[in-house]
Amino acid sequence: MTYAAEMGRSLTLTLDLDGPVHVMDHGGEGPPILLIHGLGGSHVNWSAVSDSFAHHGHVRAIDLIGFGLTPLQNRSAGFTSQVDLVLRYLRDEVGQPTLLVGNSMGGAVAMYVSAAAPELVSGMVLVDPALPMIRPTFDLGVAKSLLGPIIPGAGARRFQAAADDPESYVDEVFALVCADPARVRPHDRDLAIVMATERAEMPWAADAFSQAATSLFTTLSRRWSFADVIGSSDTPALVIHGDKDRLVNVASARWLCRRVRSDWRLVVLDGVGHTPQMETPERFMEAVDAWLAAQAVDAAPQG
Repeated sequence: MTYAAEMGRSLTLTLDLDGPVHVMDHGGEGPPILLIHGLGGSHVNWSAVSDSFAHHGHVRAIDLIGFGLTPLQNRSAGFTSQVDLVLRYLRDEVGQPTLLVGNSMGGAVAMYVSAAAPELVSGMVLVDPALPMIRPTFDLGVAKSLLGPIIPGAGARRFQAAADDPESYVDEVFALVCADPARVRPHDRDLAIVMATERAEMPWAADAFSQAATSLFTTLSRRWSFADVIGSSDTPALVIHGDKDRLVNVASARWLCRRVRSDWRLVVLDGVGHTPQMETPERFMEAVDAWLAAQAVDAAPQG
């Protein structure tokens, strides 16, 4: 069974944006909302909350270049290329201000898109966004997961392991990105297994991960250049961050919302890891719903 078959009523789209780009349309009425996954992820990462977002607008989840069901196809999977992809999508396919919701690398993509074209972004929900490391810690599991695939040959071995035993591979990923992997809904775990099985057959998967990871780490290593970019737009944002995130320490989120963007709201979820939208979707959406309601009040005409 394919992932698309598992999704039921959601509509699978393939757009031509200098090559095929896969988008999952989750429906909904109102302003556009774009969900952007993180490094190594796909639109699967939003399966637990896509219906909830559809109460706020028309929801689509994009697969970045070389991830999910979007092929690499002679394109770069580097960070700048992913930013350019989202910019082109917003200009060519949407054409109006869009709420960007980005997790991990997808959060960094959203911030750079907003800085480049603030007129295309109505607001952002940044979910444990990739950020410069403020309080360095060494975590062997994180090092093996993120740095290992950059080593020549290691990426291919990782995806071979996914092909050999996709369930164990997915459980290993959830153990890394969740404080308590048992919280992930069985249906969402099943979708992730189907996606991992399909990804294991894609010859470009390892190369795409390596390209994206290398360029993302380079971008984040330039802390003050990063801060200058993020501070250059007036786009409102909600930052949601799990305090048990092993990949992006919550100290980085506090730095972002105190030193770089003190106008952004930070919500820290206790006992939650790197993907709160999958681990604790109800708590995640409570924070989103409250922030969007406040934004609507602020935007309402006065008098």
